[in-house]
Amino acid sequence: MATTLSLIYKADKSRRFFWQFFSKIMPLIALFLIAIIYSRKLSYDNYGKFQSVWMYINIVNVVIGFGLSSVIFSTNLNFLFSFIKTNRKILSKFYTILWFAGLALFFVFAKNFNTSLKFLLIAFIIIQNITTVTEVLLIKRGKEKISGIINFFYAFLFFGWHIYVLLTGYSLFHLIAGITIISIIKLIVIAMIPVKNGDYIENTDEKHFLYHWGYLGMSDVVGVIARWMDKAFLLYLLTATDFAIFFNGSFEIPLFGFLISITGNFLMIEISANTQAKDKVIKLFHESFKMLSTIVFPLFFFLFFFREELFSLVFNNRYNASLPIFAISIFIIPLRISNYSVILQCFGQGKKVLLGSILDIVIAFILMLVLYPLTGTRGIALAIVISTYCQVFYYLWHSGKILNTPIYQILPLQKLITKFLAILALYIGLFYALSGVEIKIKLLTAIIFTLLMEAYGISKYFRLFFQKSRDQNK
Repeated sequence: MATTLSLIYKADKSRRFFWQFFSKIMPLIALFLIAIIYSRKLSYDNYGKFQSVWMYINIVNVVIGFGLSSVIFSTNLNFLFSFIKTNRKILSKFYTILWFAGLALFFVFAKNFNTSLKFLLIAFIIIQNITTVTEVLLIKRGKEKISGIINFFYAFLFFGWHIYVLLTGYSLFHLIAGITIISIIKLIVIAMIPVKNGDYIENTDEKHFLYHWGYLGMSDVVGVIARWMDKAFLLYLLTATDFAIFFNGSFEIPLFGFLISITGNFLMIEISANTQAKDKVIKLFHESFKMLSTIVFPLFFFLFFFREELFSLVFNNRYNASLPIFAISIFIIPLRISNYSVILQCFGQGKKVLLGSILDIVIAFILMLVLYPLTGTRGIALAIVISTYCQVFYYLWHSGKILNTPIYQILPLQKLITKFLAILALYIGLFYALSGVEIKIKLLTAIIFTLLMEAYGISKYFRLFFQKSRDQNK
């Protein structure tokens, strides 16, 4: 009976993870395909402006959201609702000022947009921000499947509208107007879903939680600035054409950011419910490394060894100048096997999360100032890679201190290194075996090989995952 219940619990967690995965991956796939199509069809100038829209939207959304999504995921909802009810005046004033200031700064400093487009983008940002919060609440309440279905249809409409605008005479204003309407429809659908709130519970430590919220919000803001600072830095230095070339070279495939987001959300929900069982926290953290490494490592080596063939076919040789930047930027990818700040967030260490984000941005900024005059845009990419590795080490160090555990025990280091080297050897062999083969056949073979590696790794992980459950309950 215990075995059956454990398997049901693990199957339920797997289903929840799948629907969270599906919910997030569909819009990202749509946007990724659009980026490829638009980079092939639009002029460099129009493509650079198109991508700058998403840079601004990502930054402003996080700024005016100020940690609300992170707080929802890492906090008991009954406690959170009670806290908001008790502190609604100060919270409403704070977010009103923040929204006004953030949107006003965007209006003043946004580059390459006329006044009417700026107002439209502000409307879109507001709708997106509200939609994000309602969707996070939906997932936190266990409605991952509904969220996945909604996002499937949203991605379909989102992609279809981009193609329609491209085929009927491209206009950035019309594009954003249509996306705004689609987002409003999505928000209305989410708002119509009935949900049941639990009873309010008494706040036990309001002052500490307010500080925690503030630290998470500041960490999110600094984090999004760190993520986009290289592009924001160059947007005001380069022409739209040069910016487009740098953007495609430093553009991280959305899958990796998505994996971190979905895994982080899942871990926050699970770890926040088990903060008293530190062994279980470490075990959950290990599981995320093991699972994501089976996805991330093969993709990293595929992108590294076959980057020239990929750029040649995907971008029709238009962005070959981006290859040196891409070859540097992808060295961030091996880190995308967990959310390294999740333990600190769930143990109320928002200050440490914030300091890690500040460390990232300070190191990156200093290195950018040093390396850009020496190596140009390649130095900008290298600065971001180095600062990211420093931030990860900082988070792991302090997570170890929280759990009274050395860093090498927080992550399954030996297994990760063994897996990394084994996959590296396989791709070196594949790369030389395909040397001299026609480019399309070469790339197709590499893609099939990578997909088989992914399928094997994931299936092996889940077999071991459920086998452990059976063994533990015998």
